[in-house]
Amino acid sequence: MDEKVAQELKLAFALDLYETVKAARKNRDEHVFRHTMAEEGGQMVFVGMFPKKDLMEMPNMTEEFAARLQTFNLLGVVTDGKSGLDMFYLGGMNKPYTTLNNGRDLARTLIDEPVFSFLEMYFKIKGMMLDFRILTYDEFVKAVESEVFKNTSFSRMSEAQELLATLEN
Repeated sequence: MDEKVAQELKLAFALDLYETVKAARKNRDEHVFRHTMAEEGGQMVFVGMFPKKDLMEMPNMTEEFAARLQTFNLLGVVTDGKSGLDMFYLGGMNKPYTTLNNGRDLARTLIDEPVFSFLEMYFKIKGMMLDFRILTYDEFVKAVESEVFKNTSFSRMSEAQELLATLEN
């Protein structure tokens, strides 16, 4: 995978997640947070922020999965709510995510391969034909631009253009 594509994809994902982190700071009594990314065709894609102690109570947890857990963890979940559940360990840290100051700090806690696998499923559910693993950076920017314009209303187009301009810098 093109290294610049990988960096941009992780950063964009982290910046999006960071909005939930900022909102979570207001809910001091809660310790589990969810960032819903999509609900399409009966499927839901979200990232959950969970303390290790809550995750350790999950049934059927493998020793391998438990060994990766830190005090606070990010899990990517894709589910149809009935029969299927795909879960990805996206990263973790030993202090709450609400202590982070920006999306770049959050990006540093992410583990590449599970994040990219999770994002592939997300793009598929959203109906986006974006195989970012084989694209050069220039191809990636053009593909993102195409998908954004295809899925953005005219009223939000200026916001989308600003976002794309940021990617190009």
